[in-house]
Amino acid sequence: MKRWMTVCALGISLASCIGTKRITIRTEPEGAEVCINGVPQEGKTPMNVEVSQRKDLGIVVSKPGYESTAYTVPTCTSWWLSLLWTESDPRARYIEEDEVTVPMRRIPTLSSFQATRMPPYTGERAPASAPPPLRPVPKDWDR
Repeated sequence: MKRWMTVCALGISLASCIGTKRITIRTEPEGAEVCINGVPQEGKTPMNVEVSQRKDLGIVVSKPGYESTAYTVPTCTSWWLSLLWTESDPRARYIEEDEVTVPMRRIPTLSSFQATRMPPYTGERAPASAPPPLRPVPKDWDR
């Protein structure tokens, strides 16, 4: 009985330290603003953030001149916590990553487009392409 109570107390103490976690969020390029689960965070990337481990993280990063990028950090089910709770219970879930890197795409500007020259007009017609193949007629088409 005493051994069982020790195992339960150890499991509960381990489960209680799984509530929050410190994560480093980086972007490529650095200096982006971050929203986690709809809550804006102070500062710019790279940043360290204390997050709840019991649900997936929805991260949205934005920076002027770049497309806003959404990224999801999923939670995993721990086998030892699933001994105490079911897998669907949020208390049995945790975030595995310690660091998240979110790549960002630059918004194209007019200066990034290259003009191309059209070939000169010669007055000749382009060669005709072959017609598309015909489909077979269904057997009950005339009914």
